[in-house]
Amino acid sequence: MLDECGSPEIVGHLGAALYTAKLAHLRVVDGFVVPIGEELALGLSNEILRAFGSLHTKTVILRASYADENIFAGETIRDISRDALITTIGYMQQNALRKGYDVAIIVQASLRAEFAGTIHSYNPVTHDHDEILIEANIWMNDTVLSGETEADMILINKSTGAVTTESDEDSEICLTPKQISYLHNLIRKVENTFDGPVSVDWCFDNGLLYILNVRPINDITYERYET
Repeated sequence: MLDECGSPEIVGHLGAALYTAKLAHLRVVDGFVVPIGEELALGLSNEILRAFGSLHTKTVILRASYADENIFAGETIRDISRDALITTIGYMQQNALRKGYDVAIIVQASLRAEFAGTIHSYNPVTHDHDEILIEANIWMNDTVLSGETEADMILINKSTGAVTTESDEDSEICLTPKQISYLHNLIRKVENTFDGPVSVDWCFDNGLLYILNVRPINDITYERYET
């Protein structure tokens, strides 16, 4: 149900990015959006609960999606049950209002992902435009973005396709060559869909690759992939 609207003024920039990805037949987590400015009156609350039932899940993830294009890292609350859903949405709306933000709330089915991370169209550490950088961790968490732990680092040379890896652990990196290939193909598709360089938050759940967020990178020259 994320395909209801692609306007950031209504569903915020995260919601709009997921809408664009879904229209391009890229895999996003099933869910729906409580639009910006919607009050949780009885009618809307009942509609939200009906939509929750259609997800066929015991719990959901709630994600803040802001109208301000400069705010990409929104509040996320996990493992919300049906009984707590309306109250938690109201809390997130009020929390954003206190900060002066216009916010939509994205409701998505919970995942127990095996791997998660971020992939960048270019290496943000060295600013090498010919390198794709993948940051990856085990399980579904925010450690890659928050810096709580050291992520596995995987570099892909755009010209040659060569892959180099680096891990802080004694063991091998958490992703297989096949998963790295999936991510490489994904970033090519997302760049072409969004007509520019991007960072993509992703996860593997039951072997399937999902897009969690797409953020544009506006400070480099973009050369479109040939397809």
